[in-house]
Amino acid sequence: MRHATLILTFTESVSLATWRDTGMLAREWALYRELLPHYARIILVTHGHSTDPGILAPLLAPADAHKVHVVCNHDNLPPADYTAAAPARVAALIPADSPTIVKTNQMHGGELALAITNHLRSRNHPTALIARGGYPWSLFVESDKGPKSPEAHRTRAREHALCTAADLVVGTTQEMLDHLVARHALDPARTRLIPNYVDLTSDPTPVQQRDAATLLYAGQLVPRKRVHLLIEALSLLPKALRETTRLDVFGEGAERPSLRNLAEALTVNVTLTPRIPHHDLLARMHTCTIYVQASALEGHPKTVIEAMTTGAPVIAAQAPGLEVIAHNTDGLLVAPTPRALAAAIEDLLTHPRLRSRLGTAAAHTARRRYGLPTIVQLELAAHRDALLQPAAA
Repeated sequence: MRHATLILTFTESVSLATWRDTGMLAREWALYRELLPHYARIILVTHGHSTDPGILAPLLAPADAHKVHVVCNHDNLPPADYTAAAPARVAALIPADSPTIVKTNQMHGGELALAITNHLRSRNHPTALIARGGYPWSLFVESDKGPKSPEAHRTRAREHALCTAADLVVGTTQEMLDHLVARHALDPARTRLIPNYVDLTSDPTPVQQRDAATLLYAGQLVPRKRVHLLIEALSLLPKALRETTRLDVFGEGAERPSLRNLAEALTVNVTLTPRIPHHDLLARMHTCTIYVQASALEGHPKTVIEAMTTGAPVIAAQAPGLEVIAHNTDGLLVAPTPRALAAAIEDLLTHPRLRSRLGTAAAHTARRRYGLPTIVQLELAAHRDALLQPAAA
């Protein structure tokens, strides 16, 4: 692998500037920082402009800078023209004898990875394509837009083209892989399970060092996330708890005005704050009393896993994707109703020993299953397998 090249194609419209501006740069780069010693070079193919190459530089050790290349849309081409031009630019960076992995960061935007793979193979370059997704893309679009919507039809077609062309399809949960196998008639032997990772840079925070009554949610403010259930649950707490408990919501989305209006109408203590840098969010996870999540559908929820890693007890609604929590073992899974959520919140707020038990177990589970060292080994094994696979039909 040390003579090989790894190419990561970014999600459609996403750039290194996007990662930086959303506070995600260090978290997203962490995996590739650990993979870098195993490769001759890593090439990031982004949808950013001429500033993108300089954004990653502060995170690179001087001895590694020559091994990392950024290909971006520096000429501000229309998306289709950039997809057509990028493969030749990528190929110029790779020696002819370097086995190459092309991997998508998400399936949304896989056309760029397909174009690069096809170009390299046309030059008889040994190339494997990994279609990686962190969440079931087509299911999310069907949930948000409707299964019969034009958006859902286009997404299914794009997902099918990428998955059927790939040498390996990587998903973050077995449920996601089972769905892709059934939907696109894939060979299960060409799939691999690699969960989302957490970078273990700090120890869990015990319950005694946490805020007294602060609930935390971070994520999109869209209907699928059902943040309104959390606000309604707060209003159902006993008066004494309701007056002392605060829900901190960090995120952006179209539902922000309606959520603010709901909190005001129910006279509950809710703060709505735009997305913050990832290291700041982790700091909040280390101090919150409880992390709460009421989503109707998740892939492999990074924020929930990260909250578990910090030792925060988690309350989540019973829904696909939230099975990362084992009920009453390392968190609480409850019915997706305000009353059930309120009962669970009251239970944890009034029983610090229960919070401590669940938080300690959550940290142990998440760190063991999703710690970066574990995921790096799964990644490397998948990359080796992809290079050994016969080309996908």
